[in-house]
Amino acid sequence: MECKEGVDVGVQCACSHTARLDPKATSKSCITKGLDTRMPAIKARLKSRACGRRDVECLPVERD
Repeated sequence: MECKEGVDVGVQCACSHTARLDPKATSKSCITKGLDTRMPAIKARLKSRACGRRDVECLPVERD
C-alpha cells in the first residue's frame, strides 16, 4: 500500500457502516503478520464490524 502524507483509507460497507484506516499502521500490521500489503489483498480481508459483510469500497480520504 502506498502511504501518502495526510491521507487515510476510507472504507464503506454496503450496509453504510464507515471506517477510516491509517495506511502506515495497516501496512505495518500486514508486514508483522506476513500478509500482502497491496490494497486489493487488504480490501479482500476487510469486513464490516456492523454486519460482517466483506462487500466494502475503499477510497482515499484526506485527514482533517
